[in-house]
Amino acid sequence: MDSADDTGQMVELMDIVAICRPKYKDRPQIAKIVQKTRSGYSIHWMTGSYSGPWTVAKKRDGRKKVPWVDSIKESDIIYKKISLTSGQKLTNKVAQTLRALYAAKDGSKS
Repeated sequence: MDSADDTGQMVELMDIVAICRPKYKDRPQIAKIVQKTRSGYSIHWMTGSYSGPWTVAKKRDGRKKVPWVDSIKESDIIYKKISLTSGQKLTNKVAQTLRALYAAKDGSKS
């Protein structure tokens, strides 16, 4: 339990988490955990917005589109266990929490 915002929850496969990527601070960086690795997790990036629906981000692999896979460290995760509504949207509470978390991260870096 090294970070204050972690309520002791373990990240599990298929969990949706928010990740801190300072370069993209205009929208939440959300991903689905697909595999635990030695150095952290393998994720599928998701695309969406605070008010819109979320889907797995795709990138081109030749002719087909495949999920955008990336690797992250546990320390990149700023919010765990995000649950989307039935319309694949963030709940108001989660959206507000994420805005506050990103604002706090942004403030501490400048």
